Parts: sequence; structure tokens; C-alpha cells
Amino acid sequence: MVYRLYRRDPVVKGQWYLALECKGCHELIYVLDDTSKGTRPVRIAGDGDLSVPCKRCMRDDLYSPGDLKIVQAEESFPSTYPEREAVSNSPRKPLIKAYANAKVTMGVGYIEDRPKAAALVGRIITSWADVEVQVTRLLAELMGANIPQVAAVFGSLRNSRTQSDALSAAAEVVLNGNDLLLLQAYIVRKASLEKERNDLAHGCFGVSVSIPDHIVWVSQSDFLAFNAAHKANQNRFDLREKQFVYELGTLERIAKEIAEFYDQLGFLTGYLSARHNGPAGEAFRATRYNELCDQRHIKDAFKTVRTKNKKT
Repeated sequence: MVYRLYRRDPVVKGQWYLALECKGCHELIYVLDDTSKGTRPVRIAGDGDLSVPCKRCMRDDLYSPGDLKIVQAEESFPSTYPEREAVSNSPRKPLIKAYANAKVTMGVGYIEDRPKAAALVGRIITSWADVEVQVTRLLAELMGANIPQVAAVFGSLRNSRTQSDALSAAAEVVLNGNDLLLLQAYIVRKASLEKERNDLAHGCFGVSVSIPDHIVWVSQSDFLAFNAAHKANQNRFDLREKQFVYELGTLERIAKEIAEFYDQLGFLTGYLSARHNGPAGEAFRATRYNELCDQRHIKDAFKTVRTKNKKT
């Protein structure tokens, strides 16, 4: 099997990385961050190949996991993507409270007037398809089935609740108590993120000259209700009470959390697949379980599941 590795994040001089020597120019290709900072040997093994491009000479080649080595970078490289916004933990803000004097223009295309916000909304909406791919891989692992077969079934389940029910049903058959709790925590986390994504995907956007960087949002149902009231000459519907402002930092947080959850789903699938690897797999699972439970946001979701289970 071939695994594609393409680094997008910056390389920082003095930091530690897993790297390869390019088969073309023989310079280093920085592939992955080394979280041990040079204190542990490479922990990647297997009979697959790594497909990795070199951004210096543009050569794209195959490497063995054994070719990876731990290095401390002696140079820096920028990321392949634009500079990120500073993350804000604030949710979307009510327009009438946060920007009381703002006058908003709503309509198709106005989001283009806020290109940074438009790019962030695009990242959030488009990344969810990749999350669903990870969920399909997870379901395939639970069902012991081939991914194309599971994808056909999962793809027919367009309702998010139905998809989560399918995951839960498969998990209840094959997982032990602790693993089932962990998967349920993932389902809770998925539901929380999916709501944030869906609000953006199905909302309507506008701009205000007094809010030069951020984007104004209203739910589609509220915007429809406003238009209906306006057409009927009913002035009792105040659209401003229904409008919110997504600041750039809030959008950045949502985008990063979805990308984080994508990785976390991959970690869970790898952990569950180790059930089939005998004693070595069980040893890996024993050390990995607590790490997965302590992941950012999964930890809080785990507590939610435990509290709910105690009540029932």
C-alpha cells in the first residue's frame, strides 16, 4: 500500500522533524513533526511505501518507512497556505449587541467582499466531505467490510442522525465497554462540529461597511421569514435580532477544529484496527487508549457521555 505524505505546515529552524533524503537533489524533505523532539526513535513501521514530493527539485518519488530519520531543522520554510488568523474561542456574536450601529446589506455574492471570511467559510464547508470519508473508514473497520461496500451504504444515509445511528449500532455489536464509550464520545464531538458547519453551509451572508473584516450571518429560515413579512408589509419582524457576526478568529477556530477532528478519526480507526494484530496490537491499544481519551475536545465529549450514561 502507498501512503501519501505532503507537508503543508511551515518548517521552523531548530525544531525537530521526521525527514527523508530526496532521491533527486539529495536535500532533506521535512515530512512530519517529531513530537518527541529527538528523544525517541522513529515509530513508523510497515510494509507500505511513502509517496512524498520534494518542493525543492519537484521530484515526486516512493520511499520506505525505514528511510525516515529524525533531524533538527537547520533552515526554515513557509507554509503552503496563507497565514492563519488568530483563533478566537468566542462563538458568533449577536449583531445588535456586538455591533449595535451596523447597517447590513444581505444578498448573494456579498461574502466575496470579505475575502478572508469567504476563504474560511470555504475551508469549513469543504472539509466536511473529508470528515465523512474518515467516518466511512471507521464504519468499515467496525463492520469488517470493504470500504467501497460501506461507502455505498453510508453514502445513502444522507441524514446525519442516521449516519451516527449506523456507527453506534455497529459499535455496540463489536466493541467492548471502554471502546464503545470512546466511540460514543467521538459521535458527540462530531454532532457538535457538524452543527457549526451546517449553520454556515445553509445560512445567508451579508456585509456592513462598519464591520470591515468580518461577515454577517443569518439562518436561511429567519431570512425567509423576514422576506415574507416584508412582502406582506408586516414590520414586526426585526431581522437585526436574528443576525450574527462571525469574526475571523471564530471562523478560524471552527476550521481548525474540523481539521483536528479529521485527524482524531484516523487515530481512532488505527486504534481499533490494532484489535486484529494479536498481543502486539493489544499492547499498543493499552497505551493508546488513554491518549485518545485525553485528546482536545474528545476529553470533554467523553465526560458528557459518561454523565448521560449515569443518568440512564
